[in-house]
Amino acid sequence: MEKTPARRLAEAFGDVTELQKLYADDVVWSLSESLGRIAGPYVGKEEVIAFNERVWGSFYHPDVTVEILDELGDDTLSAVRFIYNARMRNSGGDYSLEYVLFAHGEDGLVTKVFESMDTLGSANLFAGKAVDLNPHRA
Repeated sequence: MEKTPARRLAEAFGDVTELQKLYADDVVWSLSESLGRIAGPYVGKEEVIAFNERVWGSFYHPDVTVEILDELGDDTLSAVRFIYNARMRNSGGDYSLEYVLFAHGEDGLVTKVFESMDTLGSANLFAGKAVDLNPHRA
């Protein structure tokens, strides 16, 4: 099976040069609204690349790895679930979290991306807490 657009995106995480090769000029990237202003949407290749550069320039070191857990779809619509492993810029600590990317493609390029992750787990990791800390769980 040929790699789906979602998988190619996940495997390029941390490498903005490789990511930009995957985008259509009118690409749109969105994240969960619970993330506030950083959620986007980012519209157009230039805006999406600037967002990618900001993420790896502000939050994570670019030397990341991904472990693909699940992949499905085709060149038009695909999804991939993966573990994203990175080092945080604010503390140098390890960051390892499950993500899901949904990608729409056209003519071999990515036109839409929706990124989903464990937002509470991410906040915990940046705060130096256990990823599974949940104050609402008794």
